[in-house]
Amino acid sequence: MRHNPAGLIDPFEIPDIADGVLNDAFRVTGELKVKTFLVFGTCLGFIRDGGHIEDDPDIDIGVICPKDKKEMLFEAFLANGFTRNKMRFLRYHNNVHFYKNKILLDIYFCREGEFYSRLESTWHKGIKYPIPYPVDKYLSTCYSNCKVKEKQLTQYYGG
Repeated sequence: MRHNPAGLIDPFEIPDIADGVLNDAFRVTGELKVKTFLVFGTCLGFIRDGGHIEDDPDIDIGVICPKDKKEMLFEAFLANGFTRNKMRFLRYHNNVHFYKNKILLDIYFCREGEFYSRLESTWHKGIKYPIPYPVDKYLSTCYSNCKVKEKQLTQYYGG
């Protein structure tokens, strides 16, 4: 099992624990009625590979959350066993990082838009997860070649 310098573990290395972290995140956002969906590498892996991608160091979810609910969302994650590194907030990407069980959860604050107004879904281990619509166009917009299993940087942060 590969550990990075921060002591975190890639979700691919411990998928059952990673799936638990993902499900905890969806439970927290669901209780607050915050629209939540898989994005970026997690969406790509669940669609293309049927699970987490090797060498993808985090779980990526998108949320559409009113500004007045953001602090309540942060507090709910902390109350449910997640920890937060406040230094990792990247304003130009509008995302925040939480950690649980040595897994990094990357939460992207999205706007209703091209891929997030209407969602479709995918199944993973008997659980239905919302994903951007249309997912093929979304993944092609995010990655230069989403069909090929190679490390690629995300090209799209909009929406």
